[in-house]
Parts: sequence; C-alpha cells; structure tokens
Amino acid sequence: MRRTLASIAALMLASACANALAAVHVTISGEVTHPGEVALEGKPRLSDVAKSAQVTSRAYPLGAAWLRRSLQVEQKRLKTGVTYELGLIDKKAMADGNESLATLARSMRNRIGEMPVTGRLVVRTLEPHALQVSAPDNRPVEDGDSLVYPSRPQTVTVMGAVEQVCDLPHEGLKDVRGYLAECVASPFADRDVVFVIEPDGEVFEQGVALWNRSPVMTVAPGAVLYVPLGWRATARAADERFNRDMADFIATQPVGGAGMKP
Repeated sequence: MRRTLASIAALMLASACANALAAVHVTISGEVTHPGEVALEGKPRLSDVAKSAQVTSRAYPLGAAWLRRSLQVEQKRLKTGVTYELGLIDKKAMADGNESLATLARSMRNRIGEMPVTGRLVVRTLEPHALQVSAPDNRPVEDGDSLVYPSRPQTVTVMGAVEQVCDLPHEGLKDVRGYLAECVASPFADRDVVFVIEPDGEVFEQGVALWNRSPVMTVAPGAVLYVPLGWRATARAADERFNRDMADFIATQPVGGAGMKP
C-alpha cells in the first residue's frame, strides 16, 4: 500500500513538474529585434512576448495584430459565407443580363478569396508599454498564437463597391468623405453608409449621405473604408448582414497583409 501511494505521489509530482516546464510557443514578426518563434514557460502574457521579441520604435502598435488558431474555424465560416453570397449575386446578375454587377461581384469575390483566414483577435491595445501597466490588456497567450507588429503605413484603402480599389495617401485632417470622394464608387454602391475598419480591427458604420451624415471622422494610417453594395444589388441574393459580414472579415486582415495589398 505504501509503495502504491509513493508511486502515485511520484507520478503526480512528475506531472506537475512537466506542466510547470511546458513551454508556450508564440511566433512574432514585423518590426521586432528578434522575430520568429519564442518559447515561454509558465503562463506567459502578451507583454512577455513583446519583451522577448523587443518591439522596435519603427513598429506601428495601432496596427499590431494578435492571431489565434482556434478562431480560424469561425472566420473561415465567415469567409465562406460572404464568398458564397457574392457568387449568388454574380449568378443573379448574369441571369438578369446585368453584366456590370456580375463583374463587380466577381471582382469582390476574387479579392476576398485572396485574403487568408488569420484568426485575428480585436483587442484594445498591443502597445508594449501599455501592456506592462494595464493588467486587463495584458492577456494570457496560448500555444500557437502569433503577434504581428507592422511598420507604420502611409495609406488609406477604399474597397468594395468601387470601380477599382484605391490606395490613397493618408492625410491627418482628411475625414472619411474626403477619401471616398477620391475613389470612384460603383453605380451599385450604397450611397448612404460606409464601413470604417480601423488598423486595430475595430469596425464602425458611418453615415455619409445628407440625411444621415455622421460627425466628421478622421481615420488612422492603414485604415480601410469598405463601400457596401446597395440593397438593389443584393436583393434576393444575399441576406441583410452581408455587408457587415464583409467588413468583419476584412477586419481580420493585419495591416499590410497579403490580402490587403492593391
């Protein structure tokens, strides 16, 4: 009996030691001194990863991205949904003899298809110093997570129901409507609203028509303005959440990611 208890105790101790020594592997890239995979013991947090990689002064924390594998399934479902509905819009437009709308839907579908499923989490901040002083923001990381610290972009992108995707120079005092004025909208665009996707992944709906105009809103470098399709273009082909789902999926793309390049 004593030997049995001793064996159980030894196994429990060994298991506890193994758990204590198990490393959490996180990949970090971008403007850091030590890019690549880091192995951190115990219960590491975001600040531990940033400290280990040494984020440089060239990094753009507002556009930093935290990617998690477990969120990819949900985001893949979101991507599949919007690409499917764009396909339905394309087919309906062709059936109606509306080749221009079909071409637009096809172009939007191809662009979404180029965007990877990232597993991005939207968090308040990934700025290294802020993580050290704010416990709520300094969340635990999981094995397989990735952090991306891009350099500061110089542009704002306008995409969606436009004649062509516009990559416009960022201007500090220019508001949303100023950027929209520089990018030719499609005849099938919704003229009343635009979705503003900030570099940190936050999404806002902004009224841009005379009857619903929102207060002046400037955007940060690396922001994306998604011009939605109007209801006449999506009727009987996509549901009422289609444009919001499009914006939400675009928001999963890190600043400067492959899917966001013009």
